[in-house]
Amino acid sequence: MDPLSLLRESTINNKPVVLLDADGASVPNISDAKNIQFNGDTIFPRDTPTNFKKTTAAENETYALETLIFLVQNAQLDNSAYFKECRNRQIEHVSIVDRRKILDYLTGKVDQSPNVIQANNTEKRPRDDVTSTESSIKKAKVTPLKSDDSIFIVKQVVSREREILTLSSVLRGNKNFTHAINLAQQLVLKKEVPVARLNTQKSGLPAAHKPSSAVPAKSAAAVKSQKLSSKDKIPLIIVPAAPTAKFTLYNIKQFLEDQKYEDSQALRDEGRKKPERVTVERKKPNGQSVPYHVVDSVAHFKQSDWDRVCCVFVAGQLWQFKGWKWEKPVELFSNVKGFYPKWTSDKITAPASEWAVSEMNIHRHKRHMDKAAVSQFWDALDSYNATHKQYLNF
Repeated sequence: MDPLSLLRESTINNKPVVLLDADGASVPNISDAKNIQFNGDTIFPRDTPTNFKKTTAAENETYALETLIFLVQNAQLDNSAYFKECRNRQIEHVSIVDRRKILDYLTGKVDQSPNVIQANNTEKRPRDDVTSTESSIKKAKVTPLKSDDSIFIVKQVVSREREILTLSSVLRGNKNFTHAINLAQQLVLKKEVPVARLNTQKSGLPAAHKPSSAVPAKSAAAVKSQKLSSKDKIPLIIVPAAPTAKFTLYNIKQFLEDQKYEDSQALRDEGRKKPERVTVERKKPNGQSVPYHVVDSVAHFKQSDWDRVCCVFVAGQLWQFKGWKWEKPVELFSNVKGFYPKWTSDKITAPASEWAVSEMNIHRHKRHMDKAAVSQFWDALDSYNATHKQYLNF
């Protein structure tokens, strides 16, 4: 059986996998493990690729075994806490769009998933590759590892290696990457590199990889970032205009800057005037201060304003999005990050429960817990911006 099938069988039957270090001893954390043992006799290296394909990645790129195991072990965490644990453990995280698919498949809620690459895939491959792949996924019994026999351990690991192209294996190749260095010097360091030198370096590349001109096209994010003014790079957050919402222009600045929640309705009743927009100065751990603009109306939005929107606080009603560029929640939360603020004791109600938004839990009385809520918010928003809004200053 392949590692994905073994992990699914183990999860459904509630039989935890055994994590082994380099000496064959059991360890509690996957970040300390070197190998994964199933059923007491089948062992795979922890970075073994599985048959579960990534939705948002390149064709046939799959998740590693350690990534799926860590997700199962931390299924109870929300997205922001899960991403934080992955960073702490230096383990690749599962994307939000794949998380529910993987958990439903591994726990047996569904019997099939379109992301699972079947063993009888008709994709053409060289004969040697087919033989290597088929032999590598066969279940094999091995002699228990001995802590004092390092040679035996190495042989066991090598015998289960799978020949597959990874980022590491490609970087270990013998190709000449001098042309990449020259291009980096020209684009990043702004150094002049003779065109003839560039063409000489590129002439050795395969035809499919040759750029159409002496200078390759920059990434879309890099090009867009260069075209934007400093103002157009400031991230923009939208909060509800309803005075009963958890966060409005009355209290959002104090919460994100001072990490203290105050009731918006109470501030309004005190006679405070609501501003048209506020600027939140976020203080990062390195001492840098980054501005965020916050509004509650999109009446005069231009396309450049919509490009800056990275986050929306939702009140839970569809009328909040009336007149927006993306009025349907499916489209809206495919283009911006959504947060649903609520009391820790409450549950998300329909229709917001069906939207792709993250919960933001606020304790009703314990104000010392606001700091943790703010920290989780910035972690989740940073993760989203790093993937989808790289052209903004955050």
